[in-house]
Amino acid sequence: MVTKIILVGMMGVGKTTIGKLLSNQLGFNFIDLDRKIEEKSGVKINTIFEIEGEDGFREREHLALHDALAEEEVVISTGGGIVSREVNRALIQKSDARVFYLKAHLDVLVGRLKNDKTRPMLDKDNKLLSLQNFLSAREPYYENLADFIIDTSKLKTNDVLKTILKKMESL
Repeated sequence: MVTKIILVGMMGVGKTTIGKLLSNQLGFNFIDLDRKIEEKSGVKINTIFEIEGEDGFREREHLALHDALAEEEVVISTGGGIVSREVNRALIQKSDARVFYLKAHLDVLVGRLKNDKTRPMLDKDNKLLSLQNFLSAREPYYENLADFIIDTSKLKTNDVLKTILKKMESL
């Protein structure tokens, strides 16, 4: 039986929203790694980036992932860049978690994030280029880690949830 689920994918694909719904449906705990980092540090992600840079944030993210994977009956929503570090990819691969890669077309991501000012890695002036660069760098990792890939571009939230649950039944 699956007791750990990890949601990976780009910012804006719906990992947090889907993760909350999925955890409620399964009766599992929900861990959003970004929220966990904020709770533990007492500051927002943007502040961590300002003070510690990306390297400091990525180290905190790794520790949060390690702690989350120690839990049972958990749905873990990761940040989009978690796959950028080999140590995180290795941790995910050696875990007994099922990994769902939630993806969306670039134009959909741009639309979903057009008014979002909370993402420190996203170039406010050229979101399309930022997202394009992140996607080309990260997508091979997402695909390699994934047990299942779900394109959320044209799906409603409940349809994504139903798709995940159906795929879990096949395990």
